[in-house]
Formats: sequence, C-alpha cells, structure tokens
Amino acid sequence: MKRKNVKGMVAGALAMSMMVGAPGAAFAQQPGESRVAAVAQVKAKKPEKAPESTQTKAKSQEVGKVTCTSSGKVNVSFKQKVTYTDALKAVITDANGSEMPCKILKKNKNLMSASVSGLVKGQTYTLTVDGILGKDSAEPVTIIKEFVAKGMKTQNKVGKTQVTDGKFVILKMNSAAFYKDATVSVTDSQGNACDAKIVKKSKGNVKVMIAGMKKGEKYTITINGIKTKKEKSYSSITKSVTIK
Repeated sequence: MKRKNVKGMVAGALAMSMMVGAPGAAFAQQPGESRVAAVAQVKAKKPEKAPESTQTKAKSQEVGKVTCTSSGKVNVSFKQKVTYTDALKAVITDANGSEMPCKILKKNKNLMSASVSGLVKGQTYTLTVDGILGKDSAEPVTIIKEFVAKGMKTQNKVGKTQVTDGKFVILKMNSAAFYKDATVSVTDSQGNACDAKIVKKSKGNVKVMIAGMKKGEKYTITINGIKTKKEKSYSSITKSVTIK
C-alpha cells in the first residue's frame, strides 16, 4: 500500500512538472515568432519608390562672356548648349534705358553674335535675349545680362602730341575722329589718377587739360568714346606723353 502511494505520488509529481513545463516552453517561443512576423509586416508595408517625374522646367541658360569689337559686333557665349525659337530677338540698352539698334548675325549652340551701333568702351549696357530654349526644355526663356563694353580696338591713331601753357596736351589724330560721350582719364608714372578733362575736340585733335602737370613727368592719356568714320562702335585711344 505504501509502495503504491509512493509510486502514485511520484507519477503525479512528474505529470505536474510536465504540465508546468509545457506552457513555459510555448511562451519562450512566442517572442521569436513575433519578431519574424513584425519584420514581414514592415516589409509588406514599405512603400514603393514613386516614379521620377519626366517633366522639366525651363531654365535660363547662363551667359559666359560678352565681348565687343570696334566694328560694332557683340559676341555672347553660353556655358550650356542652347537652341533658339523663330521668335529670337536681342535688345541692348544703355545706362539710361535707351534702346540701341541691334541685329542678330550668327547663332549656334554655344555662341550668338549681333551687330550694334554706338557702344562706348568702358560704359555698362544691358543685353536682353528672347527666344532661348533651355536644355531639355520646350519652353523659351529670356536672358538678361549686364556687360561693360571692353576689349574693343579702334583704327584711330594718335600722331604727334603738343604741350601748351604748361597744362594742356593736344593729341593730333592721323585720321578724322568722331566722338560720343567722350571722356578722358589720365595717370602719372606711378599709376596715380590725375584730375583732367577734355576742353576741346575736333576731327583732327583733342585738347586735354591736366591739373598740376609737372615737367619731366610721364602721363598716360586715354580718350573714351572715339571712332573713325567707318567704324560702328566707339572705342578708346591711349597715348603716353612725357612733359619736357
């Protein structure tokens, strides 16, 4: 009787341990299974990449350099390739907003050339070009660019010079000269700017007054806004004079 009771108690204890152990094992597996399920759920909910838009906006192509010649030609270079519409138009205005006659002569993917009359070296102008097609764009854009007329050469040459009254220098031209908004700038041998002005100008010469002019000093005189009869644009001439 005692043996049966002992065996029964052992069997009961073993059964109880199995019942208690089984739920623990099942509970230990749940976190792992839940992590797998969570990862699968995240992957399922991850949105797909939206297709890239094929639309492109019109962009104003950046202008590189603007150069001028004394014959009245303006060259405009572009940093990117461009194309043009049939309505292509170029306009150049001076600092006062006055429009200057302008005609397009040549155009390609990197350069456009136009003729213009009346440019004066050293003065600022505004170039406006309509009808430029930006890269990968079907919409025309407008380009506005300020530039200073420079790099211009004139056929005017100064021949002899004459110093009078200790303060005037007369520059004699080798050919007939024409002027527009003519100005003068003078520097001494040290590169210092001198107070100077034009007191008289004609087809044959220009008379310049230099304040405080000294004997033995070398002065460099630049006349802006001058051209020959055949030239379309106004440029400048420079002449160095040593006062004796």
